Amino acid sequence: MSFANAVAILAPILNCIQLFPQLYKSYQTKHVEDLSLYSLCLLLLTSVLWLLHGYFIQDTSLMTAGVISVTVNICLLALFFKYHHERS
Repeated sequence: MSFANAVAILAPILNCIQLFPQLYKSYQTKHVEDLSLYSLCLLLLTSVLWLLHGYFIQDTSLMTAGVISVTVNICLLALFFKYHHERS
């Protein structure tokens, strides 16, 4: 396997799991005040764009990573709004 192939496999995997620890911690602690709404929105936009890019070039790994990343980002945003408003 070439280095380029390894990067092409590893990048979508890391993209998918990058927010799982934050999602888990936010769910467990019900504390989201330290999260930036703008950063979460930017991450969601980035994930949507990667998903679209994967669709346009018909790359299944990018599309799969995009769907997972968008889902995790939406869940994190939902927790942000739920817990942020509960403490206000």
